[in-house]
Amino acid sequence: MKVPHLRFALAFLLLLTACGSSKDEDAKEEPKVEKEEKIKEPVPICPQVAILRDLERISDYGTEKPDPAELVAQAKMMAVEGDCGYVDTGIDIKFELSFVAQKGPRLGGLHTSMPFFISVIDPEGKILNKEKMTEEFGFASDSKITQKSENLHVFIPLDKSIQAQGPGYQVLVGFQLTQDQLDTVRQKHDVPAN
Repeated sequence: MKVPHLRFALAFLLLLTACGSSKDEDAKEEPKVEKEEKIKEPVPICPQVAILRDLERISDYGTEKPDPAELVAQAKMMAVEGDCGYVDTGIDIKFELSFVAQKGPRLGGLHTSMPFFISVIDPEGKILNKEKMTEEFGFASDSKITQKSENLHVFIPLDKSIQAQGPGYQVLVGFQLTQDQLDTVRQKHDVPAN
């Protein structure tokens, strides 16, 4: 009767040895690597798009001297927001420019327009392009203030081999002031005329 127990003990011991050896082999195997993660390329930095501080506001007095009673209309650039994309041939920039305008006592009607520009500046500070535009403002009959936004687009041609210079470019916006308007701004900031 003791022999069957001995056989059972030997069989059990062999089974444990077999299990132990397969665990040892598993431990020696290389750890399995999950799916390899793709290395993401860094998102390119967009050129700066900004409103020029001294040219963010325009006041139209017609041919009169600056005086609140003679104001036709005035406007201000409030904010600029956008994004860009790099393509093989350059940088595609899309942005939204928001304005607010106020009608003055001399505005004859409910509409006015204000000239502004968009300039592209290279990393050395050279103006590559300047596009002049006009913003039209319409007022409700019972309101002196109106707000609006424009969706704008600028493309900077730039060969793919030098696109690393992209963040050094700038897109600058401002109102196109007359010499008298510019002189008034400079007087407020004590900036000498050229």
